[in-house]
Amino acid sequence: MSKLRIVIYSVVALLAVLLLSKSCTTVDASHEGIKVSKIGSDRGASDIENVTGWIFYNPLTSFIEQYPTFTQTKDFDPFTVSAKGGTLFKIDPTLNYHLVKGQGANVYRKYRKELPDIENNILRTIVYNSYRDVANTFTPDSLVNNRVGFEEQVEAKLRKSLTDDGFSFENITSNLTPPESLQAMIDAKNTAVQNALRLNNQVAAEKASAEIAVTKASGIARAKIIEAEAEARANELKQKTLTPLLVQQEWIKKWNGQLPTTQLGSGTSTMIQLPIK
Repeated sequence: MSKLRIVIYSVVALLAVLLLSKSCTTVDASHEGIKVSKIGSDRGASDIENVTGWIFYNPLTSFIEQYPTFTQTKDFDPFTVSAKGGTLFKIDPTLNYHLVKGQGANVYRKYRKELPDIENNILRTIVYNSYRDVANTFTPDSLVNNRVGFEEQVEAKLRKSLTDDGFSFENITSNLTPPESLQAMIDAKNTAVQNALRLNNQVAAEKASAEIAVTKASGIARAKIIEAEAEARANELKQKTLTPLLVQQEWIKKWNGQLPTTQLGSGTSTMIQLPIK
C-alpha cells in the first residue's frame, strides 16, 4: 500500500470520526429532546420528533434541541408595579417552575428559542403582567396589609399562563417592597392601633379588677348581714323559749344544795354604823 493511500484512508477515517461525533448525542431522563429538521421554508416547525437516549442525526439537515424537565429556578431582575392611585411597589421575584413532559415540541414551535431566552423574555413578561394586573386591583394600604391575598391572586394568574405555554408553576417569591414614605405611614398607623389596643386592654383589666373587688366586698357584706340576721333570729328564739319555769329549772340545776350560812332577822340591817369623830 502506497503512502498516498494511507494518507487518504487516514483522512477519511478522521472525517468519519468527526462526522460521527457531530451527528450523535444523548438525551437523558431529566431532559426532553426534540429533533428538528432544517429543511423547508418553515424551518422544520411542522417536522419535529420527540427523541430520547442516544440520537443519531445528520447535522446538515437537522439538529437536536433539549429542554430540562426538572425544577428550574429563575431570579428575575427587579421591576415596579403600581397600585390603585399610582403608588409604585418594587417586586424582586424568584420563580420555580418546570417544563411539562411532552410539551417540548409545542414550546419550540411557539417560541423557537432555547430555555434561557424563553426565561429572559417570555416568562419574564408573563411574570410582570401577572403582578401588574393584580396590583392594579389593590389600594396601597390593602396591598401592604394583605400580601397573602395579593400573592395568591398572582400565583393563580401565573399558574394559568404558564400552563397555557407548556410549563408547570411551582411557587414564586415576590419580595414586595413599598415606598419608604408609605411604609413609614403604615408603621405609624400600626403603632397607633397597637397602642390603642394596649390601652383598651389595660382599661378592661382595671375594670375587671374593680368588679372583682366590688364583688368580694359585696360578698363579705352579705355574709355579715346573714350572720347578724342569724344571730338576731337565734336571740329571738332564746327570748321566746326563756319561760319562768325554765329559769327556775336552770337555777335548780346550778344550785349545790347548800343553804345560806348567814341569816338576818326581821328589822336587821346589814349597814354598819361608823363612829363619828
